[in-house]
Amino acid sequence: AEGGQTEPPGLGEEVNNHFICFVQHAGHVYELDGNKAFPIDHGPMGPDGDFLAAAAKAIKKEYVDVLPDGMFNMMALALAMD
Repeated sequence: AEGGQTEPPGLGEEVNNHFICFVQHAGHVYELDGNKAFPIDHGPMGPDGDFLAAAAKAIKKEYVDVLPDGMFNMMALALAMD
């Protein structure tokens, strides 16, 4: 951290480690990935509006099932439940 900011990769340069996030918009779950040209719509959340369940379903399909060796990390930023 004392060295300052890390240089960003060049435009079009392949990056193996990066951040993605899943967000809710207009009742759909979207994946935002800086390596992709546009947001990926993973479909509606369902009648109960459970974002966590819908995002987990998309993550399992797109990451856990595809990368069974677990070469990725996940973190949730969410409101505390009472």
